[in-house]
Amino acid sequence: MARQALLRRISYYADLDDGDQKVVMEIDGREQTFEKNTEIIDAGQELESVLIVQQGWAVRYKTLEDGRRQVLNVLLPGDTFDLQVLVAAEADHSVRTMTELACLSIRPAEFRRLLTESGKLTLAFWWMQVQEEAFLREQIVRNGKQTARERIVHFLLELYRRVLMTGAATDDGFSVPLTQTVIADALGLSPIHTNRVLRQLERDGLLERTNGWIAFKDQARLAEISQFDPSYFHLDAFRMRLGRE
Repeated sequence: MARQALLRRISYYADLDDGDQKVVMEIDGREQTFEKNTEIIDAGQELESVLIVQQGWAVRYKTLEDGRRQVLNVLLPGDTFDLQVLVAAEADHSVRTMTELACLSIRPAEFRRLLTESGKLTLAFWWMQVQEEAFLREQIVRNGKQTARERIVHFLLELYRRVLMTGAATDDGFSVPLTQTVIADALGLSPIHTNRVLRQLERDGLLERTNGWIAFKDQARLAEISQFDPSYFHLDAFRMRLGRE
């Protein structure tokens, strides 16, 4: 259930008691399923609901008039998106599924009620937004200053840690249902260059790819190559703050 995926996600940001968990599990929403490669949201579309991912992957992106696409971020189980509906009528971006996607659709009034039911839940959603902003800052630095090799490695390590939070990764790898074109569009690269870099990483013995599964052979070396520092996930910062209260 999407409620369980959300509960797992926000548990990283709040120590919820039974009452808080009950509020989450009793959210009034509508279950929706979307097929792979489906546009969930089109830029300019009037927004109606907040969506919580239960299962599957999607990407948020913007497209230029000539068709060039910039992937802004990846949406995973437990992610809440289109909070924009709480303050704006129209979407300023698009969302497309990468796999079959199951979501919980929540009306804005119901989502506001959720936030007023528990201070811990409000804090948890605030931390989630802090983390998403941190991801976007990393995206700016990654695409603006890093080499193609650094970008790809950093992007994969970030995705890996996010998938670990959903419980769908192993100690050394995870399934990545993104085409090389999507990865290229996320990192400002061409698909051909992206393919070359991934193949070189395999030849260097740093990772392996098998039917969409990426296995890291030396995570420490990959982190060194890409200057990947997971502190921007802010998980430790939250726990430290919690301990002082």
